[in-house]
Amino acid sequence: ALSLNPDIVSTACPFCLVMLTDSVNGKKNEGQAKESVTVVDVAQLLLDSVKTPVDPAGDAETEDAPEPEPVK
Repeated sequence: ALSLNPDIVSTACPFCLVMLTDSVNGKKNEGQAKESVTVVDVAQLLLDSVKTPVDPAGDAETEDAPEPEPVK
């Protein structure tokens, strides 16, 4: 996986997540992988892709706005 020079390595298997994390950290320590490479679960990638971006202007009105009522 590291031969493709990725920024993220992802898996859906909990065992593989541990094994890949250990391997990537070992490669980082040996200088064979970028320090920025991360190993994440596929579900985390999905969550990150659907999160609402934070407003850099810090508009407080949207944070205090009530949640809309569900459609019945």
